[in-house]
Amino acid sequence: MLIDTFSSFLRQWDGSVDSWLRYIKQYPELFEKIRGDYERYGMNWREFTQVLSKRAVEELILAHEKLLEVLPRVETKIEELFGIKPKDYNVVIYIGLENGAGWVTEFMGKPSILFGLEAISELKWYNKLDGLAVHEFGHLVHWLLRGGENIEMLEDEQMFLLYTEGFAQRIEDIILGRPWHLEEEGWFEWCEENEGLLKAEFLRRIKENEPPLNPFFGSWYTLFGKQFLGYYLGYKFIRWLERDHSLEKIAKLEREEIKDKILEFLL
Repeated sequence: MLIDTFSSFLRQWDGSVDSWLRYIKQYPELFEKIRGDYERYGMNWREFTQVLSKRAVEELILAHEKLLEVLPRVETKIEELFGIKPKDYNVVIYIGLENGAGWVTEFMGKPSILFGLEAISELKWYNKLDGLAVHEFGHLVHWLLRGGENIEMLEDEQMFLLYTEGFAQRIEDIILGRPWHLEEEGWFEWCEENEGLLKAEFLRRIKENEPPLNPFFGSWYTLFGKQFLGYYLGYKFIRWLERDHSLEKIAKLEREEIKDKILEFLL
């Protein structure tokens, strides 16, 4: 089911934080998701309301239009390949506090993809939305293949981001190929040349319990002067697993086996 809150936002929005609050409080569960996303990292969501003033309405409208163009063809492809139908999930379009251009969570009792128009606009991914959408549907496929297990709970132990984000990146790779939506010119080649460095740094952070792993995965972070390095490393992890397992088998691996495989891959 598509839950598109954008028209509600436009009715309320006058450029002020209060108008955004009037809008978002119409969707209490969504508001709680936005707040909880910051609180899980020990941050106060109120400190991020300033991001609302960064976006012109015209940018949000463009992101909304482009996303609505992309979603039907991605949903069709996902149903063809995996038999997953729109009744099995929700897609939510909203204006948040740059929580993410897309993320998969439980919403209204179903696994759901949340698309933040303000984050899409900030990243200027207007022409990269096929990749973003397929990546998020990759998470959804993973969730459902695991029998409806909430993969957000799996990610509470951050080393598992290598597994969950890698799986979603592999789905994007299968459906659209490269370059991926998050790539810049020369990025993949740099990752290939420095894969050993990336493995060693990821392993160090696991062993030293150094939170967070945001520099590997966060849209607003860099590591070694690059962004999104965890998606490359996760993709390579899934490809490494595919030497011995089908993608469906990989999606259903038990928690302890995943952990063991991650450590084996990184060493």
